[in-house]
Amino acid sequence: MLRVLGRFSSVRVSGMSFCVGQTGTGGELGAISDWLVILVSTSLIALLMQRMRLAVIPAYLLAGVLLGPHALALIPSPERLAPVSRLAVVLLLFGIGLELHLSALRHDLLRMLLAGVVSCSACVLLGWPAAMAFGQSAPAGLAIAMALAMSSTAVVLRIFAQRRELRLVRGRVALAISVVQDLLVLAILLVLPILARWAGASGPSAADAAATTPHYGRQVVFGLLGVTAIIAAGRLLLPRLLQQSLRAGSLEVLMIAGLAVALAAAVGAQKVGLSLEMGAFLAGFVLAGTTFRHQLSSQIGPLRDLFLAVFFTTVGMKLDPASLLHGWWVILLAALVMLFLKTAAIGATCWCLGVTASVAAAVGLSLAQAGEFSLVLLDAAHRQGILSDLALAQTMSMVVLSLFLTPVLVDLGRPAARLLGRVPMAPWITRSVLSEPPEPAPRAGSQKPHVIIGGYGPLGWLIAAELERFGVSHTIVELNPQTVRKQSARGKRIIFGDISRAEILESAGIAQADALILTIPDEGAVLRACALARSRAPRIYIAARIGVVSERSGAVKSGADHVTIDEIATANDLLGAVTRRLGLASAGSGS
Repeated sequence: MLRVLGRFSSVRVSGMSFCVGQTGTGGELGAISDWLVILVSTSLIALLMQRMRLAVIPAYLLAGVLLGPHALALIPSPERLAPVSRLAVVLLLFGIGLELHLSALRHDLLRMLLAGVVSCSACVLLGWPAAMAFGQSAPAGLAIAMALAMSSTAVVLRIFAQRRELRLVRGRVALAISVVQDLLVLAILLVLPILARWAGASGPSAADAAATTPHYGRQVVFGLLGVTAIIAAGRLLLPRLLQQSLRAGSLEVLMIAGLAVALAAAVGAQKVGLSLEMGAFLAGFVLAGTTFRHQLSSQIGPLRDLFLAVFFTTVGMKLDPASLLHGWWVILLAALVMLFLKTAAIGATCWCLGVTASVAAAVGLSLAQAGEFSLVLLDAAHRQGILSDLALAQTMSMVVLSLFLTPVLVDLGRPAARLLGRVPMAPWITRSVLSEPPEPAPRAGSQKPHVIIGGYGPLGWLIAAELERFGVSHTIVELNPQTVRKQSARGKRIIFGDISRAEILESAGIAQADALILTIPDEGAVLRACALARSRAPRIYIAARIGVVSERSGAVKSGADHVTIDEIATANDLLGAVTRRLGLASAGSGS
């Protein structure tokens, strides 16, 4: 398939020849051809990886290796994809900012955040001399150590979510450390220019370092002022801007406005001496405190995933398989050293801060791999001249290898936890404050169920009022921002978003809900919501409202347990009123 696509790199139409992909001229058709080759190849390799139950990100990297100039050369000029790759990183950090809400870490917040900072610092301190032992210079070794200290948030949390372990201590601690690592990426991006100056000097003396310190001190102060300005302006202006974007009633306008905000913040951050990535993260972080967070995250997610596929593919194009084969044993040995050091550093840190030895071992093994941000940082270090081509290729190969081993490492956490089950807690910890939440027990009569209501129009309002009267907890999903704002101010648990999107259902707690009531007057959205809810919560009870009789079978096939049809309900109500007026109550009783 890849070779067939390569044959179409030169297209002739009506006697005119268009050189696509092979010319490296960067023309319009060349860019389209590059996208076609990337999307087809990554989709095929990703499907193969999914069948093998392996992570998808290594599939993108392998596709890049095959497509790049060092292998099949279907894309001989990866440089023209660089703007798309940079945009992918901007969207990634914007999405991380959107999802960063402290409520997910509300249990033992300080202790978990401390575990993230200390463990990441320990990984850097252990990895720096290890990198130098493998022949890297001091600045290059530090850059590599900081990059490899990052773990794969996407891969690890996806595995925990699939195994329903995010609520357990190991899942909560892994989430906390991953969030801290994502935040530390921003600090590392600020440090890289300093390392670049250090790497460019023949041997910086103490006097040289002292001379450059005031310059960077002013830059840091100026950057902090810029961050403060971006956050302050965002909190004042962004909610109003997004509110105005919804006046037309189009969610697409909200997505466009959100993307515009991300790019504007990225450019603004660069103007004040920060990175594009930091500006995008700050924009997402500011928007995380608004009612638009869930909907924006669900809308931007597919676009971000598309660009990230291109980013990881272009990263893979920089790898030269031939040169890597000569030093394969170095890559393998270095990867094993990294896995051992990160497991020890993260596990020991968690144990010292009050986590049991069994949980600490499981967390250490699950976060031992390098991650997607490792690739971002390595690529940035290479662009700034800190890493050589060979160092970049070998280190990225270590990242790819560790990502392949992630499912195995997570599985090893179970026997490791059993093996260390009798190890006592740290002597300075009297008791573990991080305890497993109780397993969900069968519902007793005193335990109230939880219901999700899709839509808060007149029908949704009546249903919510009745549930409240019975003392049943419920979460409302509504697309009217004014309604969301008013009801949220009154203490209602309400989310702004489209109930037919998977991310919105998950934010509403579909996995823990007992029932879903869909009251929205949109048959298409109702059918999509039924199917998504049934796939994510097979045992949930779904009651749906449908406008016409012809859509009833579709709702049932999509997963609805009970369907109320507006036409029949209206007919019954009208018929009942008339029969009661005429004294024919028995005639309408059977309708």
